Amino acid sequence: MFASLDITLLEWIQNHRIESLDGVLSLFSTATTYISFGIILAIGIFSRFSRNGVTRMVQIGLVLFLAGLITFAVKNTVKRTRPFKAHESIEKLTLGGGTSFPSGHTTEAFAVAATVALLYRRRSVQIPAILWAILVAYSRMALGVHYPGDVLGGLVFGVILAYGVNDGFRRWVNPP
Repeated sequence: MFASLDITLLEWIQNHRIESLDGVLSLFSTATTYISFGIILAIGIFSRFSRNGVTRMVQIGLVLFLAGLITFAVKNTVKRTRPFKAHESIEKLTLGGGTSFPSGHTTEAFAVAATVALLYRRRSVQIPAILWAILVAYSRMALGVHYPGDVLGGLVFGVILAYGVNDGFRRWVNPP
């Protein structure tokens, strides 16, 4: 039943996307890691590489590293076939190879965005970070390389990872 809902939702998303935005979606999708590293660099620059800024850079860097590690491990354990390989109705519109679950781009984007939201309690920082992660997640489905379940899994992994690393930093790096 879940697999049926997953493909039905994906077909609906791909069939109702605005095709003229495919290039923009592909750009957001393929630039995820560059944007993540850009966020780390921006934190350093805006904090003038202060101790607090460097600690935040390390925290986001750790989240980014762990997101890749977890995604790699889960993908190689689950080995879910990509939707464009399993269903002729799905058109592949961007890069996507290997296995599907979870979406690595979504895991990374939500891990970084949630960490940024935890570190910076200003809505002017939190909202763009979360919107970026949502756009990455949507792009992976609209461009035919992930099922909604893959994206949901990536969102969950990313947010849990962000909270876990943030908690670890509060306890051991910056104790009260």
